[in-house]
Amino acid sequence: MTSFRAGYLEIEPRELVRYLLRNAGQFDREYINPQELLEFLKLDYTSFHFATELPEEARCTLAGASPRALLSFADRLIATDDSLSVKRERFSVLHEIGHYVLPHHEHALYVCDDIGLSFGTRLMLEKEANDFAADLLFLGDRFSAEANSRQISTSTVKELATRYQSSFEATARRLVEKNFRPCMLIVFKQKNRQHNIDVDATPSWDVRYCAASPIFKTRFFEKLRGEVPPEAVAAVTQSGKGIEDSYVCEISVSDSATDKQTIFQAEFFFNTYNIFCLLTPKT
Repeated sequence: MTSFRAGYLEIEPRELVRYLLRNAGQFDREYINPQELLEFLKLDYTSFHFATELPEEARCTLAGASPRALLSFADRLIATDDSLSVKRERFSVLHEIGHYVLPHHEHALYVCDDIGLSFGTRLMLEKEANDFAADLLFLGDRFSAEANSRQISTSTVKELATRYQSSFEATARRLVEKNFRPCMLIVFKQKNRQHNIDVDATPSWDVRYCAASPIFKTRFFEKLRGEVPPEAVAAVTQSGKGIEDSYVCEISVSDSATDKQTIFQAEFFFNTYNIFCLLTPKT
């Protein structure tokens, strides 16, 4: 007797994104409305102060960070901490929707903290939910088409962030990751100044992480080490400066293996807590 094993259709995340956007009436919108997605999926939503109202056992995440959002399958409920900004709240809701609809995300309860909701998370289910949330936030392929038809610059980041009601960081990262042209986003964090007694010294900013377009990774590199040039720090962090007040310069990047020097155009900008750099090859 010949035996067969049943196979089941594995739905791709991008297909789920299209299905949700189409059937929840999001394709014709300028930006995503998470409430309409919740209503389509028949999910309830609430927001409260996690630190005081969430049970202690639920506040203890594996990474030890403070919880930011949760999903309870049994209750068909998504909740977010009431301290979140509007943009973080929207992304967190979309992240939990990802947990709800993605195959194999079948835990009874998800409690997601800042680490799990961050770009650099190493937890596979959290990364998948983050990617899904970003696809919803930027309306599937629509953002990619717009990003590739515009200049790679801070003005484009600001324009698209305003249009999609997303953060500058999320928009800049999406701009490079979905671009057909070679470009990289470098995100810098300020060094701890605890032991610096020179209050007039320009703070140092180290690389926090990098994101790059596929062709940039192939032609050049995926990661970079170094600091923001002091003149760029001084220019973009002045009081009253906005993302549009960027600092443009040329920088040389050396390959440690070959000592080859490559010149890039670097555009630095600031969002009050991180310094960013859009890196493109010098033409």
